[in-house]
Amino acid sequence: MTEYNPDELQSNAETPEPQVQLPEEQRDGTEELAPADETGGALPPANAPEPEKQAEQATEKKPPSRFQRFLRKFLIGLAIVAVIFLAGFLTNHFVRYRPLVDTLEETQTELTDARQSVSDLEAEIVRLKRLNQTAQDEIDDLEAELAAAKTNAHFYQVLVDVNAARIALFLEDLEGAEAALAETQEKLADLQPAISATDPDLALSLPRRLELIVSGMARDPETAHIDLELFTRDLLALEPQLSIE
Repeated sequence: MTEYNPDELQSNAETPEPQVQLPEEQRDGTEELAPADETGGALPPANAPEPEKQAEQATEKKPPSRFQRFLRKFLIGLAIVAVIFLAGFLTNHFVRYRPLVDTLEETQTELTDARQSVSDLEAEIVRLKRLNQTAQDEIDDLEAELAAAKTNAHFYQVLVDVNAARIALFLEDLEGAEAALAETQEKLADLQPAISATDPDLALSLPRRLELIVSGMARDPETAHIDLELFTRDLLALEPQLSIE
């Protein structure tokens, strides 16, 4: 059993206790106490985070799961593949299809120009056809005028020959009459188409009558003179039908 020593107790009483350094709020005697709620329990400090925020912080701080890491990597890889595909598509477009598009546009432009040229040529062809038709009409008119002029010339040549023969027979110049009618039959043959177009019967009878006049002139000049007068009358009656100007 330990003996009681009064001197030791006195030395222990005189030894000061170690002082604990308190915060400034406690050192100045103004230590704040946590407010109590209605039930008497202590409320959390004012600067303490709310429970929802604490839950969110806990959720944010929670490391991603294995599926989330896989999904993130998959989306990143998918984005890289999409970028590569888009780059390849654009490269293929500008390298392969763009020249084809330019060539197609040039071809379409050339085709448009060709169609315009064809349209212009068609219009030119129509104009030339119109001019050709006009020229052909003029040619037809000129040919008709030429035919009329030839008919006119043949008609008056025959009429002149017949009148010359009549005058020669009136003067009893048999040789002059025969000479006047020497080429009349050929001239009448040239006039034959025009006479046939107006009076086919007369076209057949006039050459026969002229042949009889020429062949019988030496035997009977008076009868030949009368036949020439009748022949002249028929020619003059034929003149309006030939439309000779």
